Amino acid sequence: MAIAWPASLWPSQMTWGMVYNNRTFTSTLSNAQQIVGYPGAYWQCTLSFEGLFDEDEREVTALLGRLQGMYGTVNLPAFTRTRDDDIGSPVIVTANAQATSMTIGGVTPSAKVFSFGDYITIAGEMFEVVDDAVSNGQGRVLVYLNKRIRRAIVAGSVVEYRNPYSEMRRSDDTNQLTVQPLVANGSFQFREAF
Repeated sequence: MAIAWPASLWPSQMTWGMVYNNRTFTSTLSNAQQIVGYPGAYWQCTLSFEGLFDEDEREVTALLGRLQGMYGTVNLPAFTRTRDDDIGSPVIVTANAQATSMTIGGVTPSAKVFSFGDYITIAGEMFEVVDDAVSNGQGRVLVYLNKRIRRAIVAGSVVEYRNPYSEMRRSDDTNQLTVQPLVANGSFQFREAF
């Protein structure tokens, strides 16, 4: 079970992104290319912590200790993509495996409920909304996503849109901080766990 990210722990710098699972085939005769996309895209990030004083350093090392390298998982928040508005109580209507869109219900009827660049989380899996989404009169909305849905999502599953997160694991097993008098610094890489 994924542990919660400490609310008071914010990185001084972060790098977020996707790793897609595409393959390129280049003709040796004409140099023409064919690209084949496969399932298996995942989020990755690097979090850097600079100028950690005693309590913050302890919080970082304790979190890393609970993760035990690549073994454990953590619900890593999308720090810059939070929302504080109210669009209702969104739940999954349909979200089929390998699709790049899903239908969400329970939102404010006839309104723009998602903007491109919004993040949403369903059952630990985070997606980016890639196009503005306006709901119909019944409070349903079709949402286009940045990656394929890994496995079918059960109808009625709750959609977290205010504080999205991705269930992540460390990319390696090493826990190290650079410790100087009074302060510590370190960077840690994570990838989506599935």
